[in-house]
Amino acid sequence: MGEYMNKRKILIAEDNTEISDMMRNYLLKAEYSVYQAYDGLQAIEMASSVRPDLMLLDIMMPVCDGFEVCESVRKNMNIPIIVISAVVDEESKLKLFELGADDYLTKPFSFKEMVMRVAAQLRRFYEFTSVAAKFRTYGRLTISSDRFEAKVDGEEIGLTSTEFRLLDFLTSNPNRIFSKQKLIDEVWGIDEYIDENTVAVTVSRLRDKLEKLGVSGIATVWGFGYKWQD
Repeated sequence: MGEYMNKRKILIAEDNTEISDMMRNYLLKAEYSVYQAYDGLQAIEMASSVRPDLMLLDIMMPVCDGFEVCESVRKNMNIPIIVISAVVDEESKLKLFELGADDYLTKPFSFKEMVMRVAAQLRRFYEFTSVAAKFRTYGRLTISSDRFEAKVDGEEIGLTSTEFRLLDFLTSNPNRIFSKQKLIDEVWGIDEYIDENTVAVTVSRLRDKLEKLGVSGIATVWGFGYKWQD
């Protein structure tokens, strides 16, 4: 376990101490505050106490695995989660994205690329801007881009960071049709691990959350993509 006081707080959940320390060193050079957890339960507890700005999460960890950690953290926090693992099968990746992971790095990976992924996720999540107004209202739904909040009748909706960015982007550009690839570029960023099926799953999950609250707006334009129907 370690703590280094700099700018954004990054929590590394990785049981391999050698890999964890290498990740820590590269992140320290990039001037982040770094915290380390070495099993799943410790990761959950540290996430609650430290309140990190981003988590780097290994899947295969003792006590409880990365799937359990991702699900637990996502229920209580809206932060970017980058999964780092040697597990590369599509089913595991899809499950992680469904649980709320935002990005995926396969071991062995470049530590420099890891730092770039961290910076990209932090930039998209905390500095996401659009040409539209930062506060928008669509009937009972309100979206605040700068506060990263989406509310229905004044009550905040439980969205993952990716779901919020997707909703923010679509509502910032009402009535415009976006292909799945365009949404990958704008919401996820160009990433070899994101495919069009992941977009469809995320759109479906976001739509379900909104419709359960009586809000409709995401329209599927068959053969073309999706749009926010104003």
